[in-house]
Amino acid sequence: PWEDPPRVDGVVQVRDGWRWVERGTVGVQVPVEWVDESLTCGGAWDGGPPAVASVGTHDYAVSADCMVPPGRDPLVADPVTDEAFPPYPPEMWRTILIIEDEATVYEGGDSAVQVPDGTYTYDGWTLRRVTHGGTRVSLLSDTAHEDVALEVLGSLVVGDVTPAGCRATEEFGQERDQALPPDRAVLAATVCGYEPILQNLGAPPVHRLEVSRSLDEGEAAALLSALRVAPALPAVPDPCAHRDAVSYVQLLRFFVDGAVSESEVAVYDCAVEVDGTWRVLTDEVASHLAGRITW
Repeated sequence: PWEDPPRVDGVVQVRDGWRWVERGTVGVQVPVEWVDESLTCGGAWDGGPPAVASVGTHDYAVSADCMVPPGRDPLVADPVTDEAFPPYPPEMWRTILIIEDEATVYEGGDSAVQVPDGTYTYDGWTLRRVTHGGTRVSLLSDTAHEDVALEVLGSLVVGDVTPAGCRATEEFGQERDQALPPDRAVLAATVCGYEPILQNLGAPPVHRLEVSRSLDEGEAAALLSALRVAPALPAVPDPCAHRDAVSYVQLLRFFVDGAVSESEVAVYDCAVEVDGTWRVLTDEVASHLAGRITW
């Protein structure tokens, strides 16, 4: 049976052999072998192994040259149950967790049928759907993965601080403790990736949490090392080509004995402020950031 893991330094510890998938302040644990997939153009629907897709409201851009899988005939007479399942032939389905903004609309998804939270079944497949605070969690599973599916949904947590220790919203550009801690003092780290929220003209910039990532002691030390050897910039950087692979702006939180050190990463400027100096956002540093898995 699932047992709620403890919080340590604001972080809910992940179960051995599992990892967090988060959006907003909703977090769900999945086995580490579950692969990250994209729903864009139906790329996740290949009948492969168990997978995870995390998507945002604006992740379904129209792609004129996008090759999409074929659609399917209606599964059952009940239109709600039919709408709940993927719009692709059942032989292309796979066990998959989809965590997305409630307002997400799939390309071509203009159906008037509303699918409420609940459990839906069809020919050995089960679709479970639950919504918390604007984030929708859907888990499609076959009979072979029924037990692990129940454990995945049993791990779901909701709160003002995510399981990885990130806050739901952040104001960037404020004064923070930008000094990096000594390598030997770091116990763990959290990387919180944010996207801008549209505000009224002149209002302070606010960013909403999109994705987060927890780093263990070894990974946190590797990130610290990568930050320290990144080339220094002569001044505050200019905007650069945005890295679609990672969230727009990120907050690094290093947990040390009795304290937390925070640093801002300006992904849109390809730079990070380290100990009062702007440094290049290198590929090595970026590899430790909270990546987007939908592009």
